Amino acid sequence: MKRSHSNAKLSTQELIVKLEAYCAYQERCFSEIKSKLVSIGAEENQCKLIIDHLSKTNFFNQKRFVEAFVIGKLRSNKWGRIKIKSALIQKQIEKELINQSLYSFIDSDEYNETLKYLFERKSNELANESDKWKKKEKIVRFLSSKGFEYDLIMDLFEY
Repeated sequence: MKRSHSNAKLSTQELIVKLEAYCAYQERCFSEIKSKLVSIGAEENQCKLIIDHLSKTNFFNQKRFVEAFVIGKLRSNKWGRIKIKSALIQKQIEKELINQSLYSFIDSDEYNETLKYLFERKSNELANESDKWKKKEKIVRFLSSKGFEYDLIMDLFEY
């Protein structure tokens, strides 16, 4: 990553200004903030001070990040709970917050409508597939790759 300063260490105040802008641009999680600080040369003691400051001034809020992430991935990327959960684990979010969020931030009607939409879209794409078992297998594989639960996927074939 390029820095405008030639290897000069940034002051804690300069780092705070940079990280406030970084957090104001979009919601960030702890691991993203920590990674950004390390990449721009912050020392360990500065990291703790800056993260505390960002939290106290509400530039950083882990729960708010998780809510925005969960809703965004469902609505924009059309991801299911399994894929969202996996992505949050990679971002080092606490398991308790993840499990709580997957059900409190996702409207079940919207979730089911998203799944049905993807199911119908994939079914239409495969309209020329003559082998019904291959078609079903492709649909199941597609919806599973999007992170939807197997039992919910199989329920779609029932009607």
